[in-house]
Amino acid sequence: MIGLKPFRILVASTVICSTCGYAQDRPEPLQGRTGPDASAPALPAYSSPQSPIVPMVEAPPISAANPSDVDVIISDVIVTSGPGMAPALPSWAPASDPVTGISLDRPESTGFDAAWVKRQVVQNGLVGARVPLDRVTALIQIINIALARNGYINSGVRITGGELVDGGVLHLELIFGRLTDPGDGGLVGVSWGAGGPRGLTPDYVTDRMRPAGDVPLNAFSVERAFRLLSENPAIATVRADLRPGASPGEATLALTVDPAERTDLYFNFANSRSPAVGGQRGAIGGSIRNLIKAGDLASAEAGITAGQPDASASYQLPVLGTRTTLILRGGYNRASVVDRPLVPLDISARDWNVEGGLNQLLVAEPLTPRPTGGWRAARSISVGWRLAHRETQTFLLGQPFSFAPGAVNGRSDYTALRLVADWVERGISQVTALSLTLTQGLAGSRVMPTNAADAADLLRRVPKTDFRAALIQASHARRLTGKGLELRLRVTGQWADGLLYSGERLAVGGEFTVRGYRETLALVDRGVVGSVELYQPVSLSGRGASANGVNLAAFGMSVFVDGAILSNALDPQPQPSELASIGASLAWIPSDAFTARVGYAHALIEARQVGSRDLQDRGFQFRLTLHPLALFRKR
Repeated sequence: MIGLKPFRILVASTVICSTCGYAQDRPEPLQGRTGPDASAPALPAYSSPQSPIVPMVEAPPISAANPSDVDVIISDVIVTSGPGMAPALPSWAPASDPVTGISLDRPESTGFDAAWVKRQVVQNGLVGARVPLDRVTALIQIINIALARNGYINSGVRITGGELVDGGVLHLELIFGRLTDPGDGGLVGVSWGAGGPRGLTPDYVTDRMRPAGDVPLNAFSVERAFRLLSENPAIATVRADLRPGASPGEATLALTVDPAERTDLYFNFANSRSPAVGGQRGAIGGSIRNLIKAGDLASAEAGITAGQPDASASYQLPVLGTRTTLILRGGYNRASVVDRPLVPLDISARDWNVEGGLNQLLVAEPLTPRPTGGWRAARSISVGWRLAHRETQTFLLGQPFSFAPGAVNGRSDYTALRLVADWVERGISQVTALSLTLTQGLAGSRVMPTNAADAADLLRRVPKTDFRAALIQASHARRLTGKGLELRLRVTGQWADGLLYSGERLAVGGEFTVRGYRETLALVDRGVVGSVELYQPVSLSGRGASANGVNLAAFGMSVFVDGAILSNALDPQPQPSELASIGASLAWIPSDAFTARVGYAHALIEARQVGSRDLQDRGFQFRLTLHPLALFRKR
């Protein structure tokens, strides 16, 4: 009787070492996609290559038939199989074996099935002619190797029906591989690392490993799902152990998951507000994961500037499966003009906004090795919608007063629908983030003319309630050398079909747009803002971080050029209409718990000074950030 050795070898080859993946940076409250509080999309971390969950299948040597072996005549072949469909990879091209001359053809749309196996036996002349038994064994081995190379690592063909005799029928069984219960009631075993589940559930993990339930089991699909799981922001690390089962075609998969830290707390202090309302802002913020449901994220931040408070909060919740996210966010802000010449006028403002919608992940591709070497970048594409509402009230001498177009007795409000799209690509040496926001006004405040003769001119100079705007933001970073030198690019462009409410206008000037000018120097309807930066991490000690993650000699240095072109839909136009600066910054990064950054930029185009002169007007900016909980976490 012919043995089953070729099939069993392929199953045994799936025993692997632990495999780990790493997740993303600490979360903060979601920022608005438009208006003064909008920012360019944050760049994710570079991808880190990891060992595959399933090793590459190497073909064992196949020897030619021994002339002394028994020859038989096979009168017919019968192939049986269980339910399942095993399509071939688009890139798989069968080739003739150089030793035995055995060749396979490419399966049709039905994939590797019983009819295809029978066809290979017939086409290789094994039916109706005297052939060595070793040639039958070689064909089965080649078929099993083809299945494995198409990802079906524990599927294969074996001989059944007893010993094959001269003139007899060859009985073959095509076994479609599958995962079996590892002992905890599911197809995938889930255990937790030393920190425990931290609010995650086994269902959250297994729902993102759906290919593990496919029959036949496809290693490439499982590998892809595993790598996407390792990039999930709710998970810090995940290790996989795939082992052969007790019977041919069976395997078990066990995952050991370390969830991301459940809570985070941070403090920061920066001169990140307009000097007109105080300049320096202190803030405290934090986040908690898995608050109501596994995978959710709640974040909040509260700040104070010149005694006036502001706050923002956001909540993200996976709904309707693993690819849809509910997003809610809101903000509140109070401000008073503190420039000494204007203090007697008692100018102040209150602003609040809310926003909600859904995001749908359309494409999610993990970092994967290329067959020719190197790595294929991770990629994600998502689309969504938001319904937004904002209200602003301004005061002069304690009384409502209108400063901006669209305000009525100092109060302006509008409601808008946003269509959003995001594209992110993460490679081992470059990352890119691109976002698109299309905004359609639905309702809003407008000054109603009382004089018919002036109506047309007045309505032309206030925002339309059905305004339209498009905002494109892009960020890119690329490693240029093995010592960490990076090129960083950032560009933002906005177009509007007319005058916009102030909450929708593009804010230019300051830390995240054009450095060297004060924060929110200009609010415009249309504009393009760009930045080119070279960044170099440096360790003055020449050593990396210690065992506790501290390196007091770790710094980051950068030089940059920023610029902007600005315009309004109606006069008056911004003066100047172009901004440009050149500068440098230095960051001290002793650990992931603390960072301190100071920068200087020289304005190349002079902007008219308004109010008291501030550090920002002199080109200086700073930011201190502390994550106290990180100081006490074990590594």
